[in-house]
Amino acid sequence: MSSNIKKIGVLGGDMRQIRLASLLADGSRGGEGYETAVWEFRGVMEDSAVKAGLANCVRCADWESAVCASDVVILPLPVTNDGIRLNCPFAAVDYHIRLTEIVEKCGKDTLVLGGRIPSLVMRLGAERGLRVFDYYESEALQIKNSVPTAEGALAIAINELPRTISGCSAVVTGYGRVARTLAHKLKLLGAHVTTAARSPSDLAWAESEGCVPVKLEQYRREPCRADIIFNTVPAMIFDRELLGKLDKHTLIVELASGNCGVDVKHTEGIRVISAPGLPGKLSPFTAGEIIYDTIKDLIAENCCGENGQRNKR
Repeated sequence: MSSNIKKIGVLGGDMRQIRLASLLADGSRGGEGYETAVWEFRGVMEDSAVKAGLANCVRCADWESAVCASDVVILPLPVTNDGIRLNCPFAAVDYHIRLTEIVEKCGKDTLVLGGRIPSLVMRLGAERGLRVFDYYESEALQIKNSVPTAEGALAIAINELPRTISGCSAVVTGYGRVARTLAHKLKLLGAHVTTAARSPSDLAWAESEGCVPVKLEQYRREPCRADIIFNTVPAMIFDRELLGKLDKHTLIVELASGNCGVDVKHTEGIRVISAPGLPGKLSPFTAGEIIYDTIKDLIAENCCGENGQRNKR
């Protein structure tokens, strides 16, 4: 990272943010070690792992102190759950901090990083002379993040199915980053995997990796029998018509962003497990390290020019 950075403020978030702050402060994983101001984790400060992780950080009593004079402000993933207020689930009290307030407190040229930043914040930040980047848009981060997501989905299957993964019949809808990683891991564990996707190239990749390929439209007309279905498509795939064709003993694990792939009003006895944000819930340290690696690159790209001076954009 850049030695021109004097202070980094870390606001809100879950255990991923705590792991991120720890790495920023202690200089591990190739970092330099920075004055890292954190807020708000009081709701979990009795946890020994949290205390240890934040030992080298400055714990601020209010969010303004964490933002004040910070060269970099890091917001959580997701930045907000309602599009308006900061996501801070570990706060000791119920805070209602508007993202617009945070933008107004940042000094000109501050680098603001967050995951899934609302467009309003991007626009207001640009108007105030801030450099705002959504680290969740990083292709590298999303590829790396597919591993804890896939492992989390497997953990659900192992806990919820009445049989082993080995020998079970699994359907994976879609063949993006998460679906591809998940299908690969299912195959390694001995599952019979069918991949339902739209793209001919995705189906060709799935077949080359040992899955049974089927066009999504065909699957919706004639779904094959499955012990478990993993949906990764962020669109209404499992509507009333398709759900009516499935075996009632089938388990559906919804992995699509927004939980929009299954019409839960018409499941009629089929079990559906909604599983958003698995990395943050089941593998927060690994997920925090993935975010750290991405942020480290963003800071290097945006805070240090060829002559070692901070970029002004």
